[in-house]
This record gives sequence, structure tokens and C-alpha cells, in this order.
Amino acid sequence: MNDLQTPTNRRRRSSHLVLGVFLLLIGAVLLSANLGFGIPWDILLYWPILLMAFGLVGLVPPSRHMRRSSGMWLFVTGLYCQIGLTHWFGLGWASAWPVFVIAAGVDLIFFKE
Repeated sequence: MNDLQTPTNRRRRSSHLVLGVFLLLIGAVLLSANLGFGIPWDILLYWPILLMAFGLVGLVPPSRHMRRSSGMWLFVTGLYCQIGLTHWFGLGWASAWPVFVIAAGVDLIFFKE
């Protein structure tokens, strides 16, 4: 097998891709700020939706990279952060923690072998 085809090298390349895209986006935002364009800071209130989306991807079709349990925890973490940032249902950071207790119960009932 060629050294370039090993799973370790593929993982390194994909992690470099994610880091590169992240740095590219951060650089573009900072450059646009320096050029005088307005940055829509309100959009930062909705970053946890990305966590919830990745969690749903792990819940629906689990893969070797993410089990259903991991997808559920990622979704719940995103939900907790979203509740804390936007005060959904009148809850905040201090009052939304029971979602983790509920998630632990769901994890024990449905996802443990």
C-alpha cells in the first residue's frame, strides 16, 4: 500500500482541510472588518445550531466516526448552548442544565448495549 493511501494520512489531510477552511473564514471576516464592511455579529448567537446539526447527522445514520450516543451528546450540547445564548423557553445557562440529565437517561435507556 502506498504511504499516501494509509488511513492516518487521510485523517491528517482531512484535519488539515478543516483547519484550513476555518482559518480561511476567520481571515476573511477579519479582512472584511478592516476594509470597513460590517460584520453581522448577531449571527454568532446561532453557532450552536451547527453542533445540533452535526449531532443529528450522528443520530440518523451513525458511522464508524460517530456512534448514535455521540451524536445525541453533540446535539444536546448544542441545544444547551443555544438555550443559554438565546434564552429559549425562558431558560438560561443556569436553568437549562437538566437537559444533560435527560440526555444521560436517554443514553442509558436507548444507546447502551
